[in-house]
Amino acid sequence: MDQNLASSALIAERHAGAMRIVHRYVLISAAAGIVTVPVLDVMLLGGVHIALIKEITEYYGAEFSEHGARNILVAIAASLIPGTIGSMLGRKALRALPFLPHGIGLATMSAFSAAVSYAIGVGFSRHYEKGGTLASFDVENLHRPFTIPAA
Repeated sequence: MDQNLASSALIAERHAGAMRIVHRYVLISAAAGIVTVPVLDVMLLGGVHIALIKEITEYYGAEFSEHGARNILVAIAASLIPGTIGSMLGRKALRALPFLPHGIGLATMSAFSAAVSYAIGVGFSRHYEKGGTLASFDVENLHRPFTIPAA
């Protein structure tokens, strides 16, 4: 029984360390999310996400491949395109309302960037805790950090 308790403590400690990494990148992504220069904003967030994947991968002792991480980010980006188009239309609609300050749009983009980083970090952390590798990561699992478990 003591061995199971020690094992559980090690797993909890390892998860806590991974979450410290995730939270650091969530803050970095939130800051990067306020960049409003087209193309630069996407490149900046892509770099932050690759760095997050690299640090989480190395933390769990898995093999990192920048090519593999880029492929995963391309898949993530493709899944976000419909939402991005809606977000662009939404921002244009918000600009048409003169009583809303510009800061609301910046705060929204910052929060969205942070949420995506959180999902990526938690998704990879859970994947590696189950013994996964970078090559076996399934982008479809990224929605799980935002899903409320059934009772």
